[in-house]
Amino acid sequence: MPFILILSLYGFSFSSRQLYPSLFPKLLSRATVHESLTAQDALNYLSTGLPSVILVTDPALSFDEPENKALLEAVVDWTKRGGTTIFMGFFAEAVELPQLENLMKSSFSLHDWEVDEHTSHEATLRPNIQTVRTQSLEQFYYCKALWLRNVPSEDSVYSRSGNLPGTTPTTCAAFATVGFGKLGYIGDTEFGEEPERIIIAMCRLDIEEDNMS
Repeated sequence: MPFILILSLYGFSFSSRQLYPSLFPKLLSRATVHESLTAQDALNYLSTGLPSVILVTDPALSFDEPENKALLEAVVDWTKRGGTTIFMGFFAEAVELPQLENLMKSSFSLHDWEVDEHTSHEATLRPNIQTVRTQSLEQFYYCKALWLRNVPSEDSVYSRSGNLPGTTPTTCAAFATVGFGKLGYIGDTEFGEEPERIIIAMCRLDIEEDNMS
């Protein structure tokens, strides 16, 4: 059973708030889950070597406090060594946009990624995705999200529908290779069923979804 570390450093426990319809119960039934409410607890848990996935639920990793910087450095190193880190939950809703770009470009070396806008639009599942299983994902869904631009097509999971020919589609869900690991981004800020399914797929816990369908 995989081990998942949830980072909830913004003053509230993610596990105590049902932001998504049934994400936390699904995680508990398919993985061993540890939630850290402080940077030091997260560093201690990372040092055990147990987690295979980190869920970042808020923007605390982008803050300038020394303990947050130390944790960010550890998370980046852990990700590049083969871990999977997913920014989700309140992250896209609460992060400062310059800090988001700096996090992606400077820390995770995703130099092309840029913030676009926070708006509602239909999203389309990208064809021929190799980074996540798509059997449990919808072809289209309508969402309000903090969209990104200049995300390479191979890293985009859902892009904006109806894009003009010759332009790069904006992205509301991305999953990129970072070193030997993966970096996931969930821009959806409405916490519905589809972003929940995307998170489960990025965690590679979606096989049970197929068995239930």
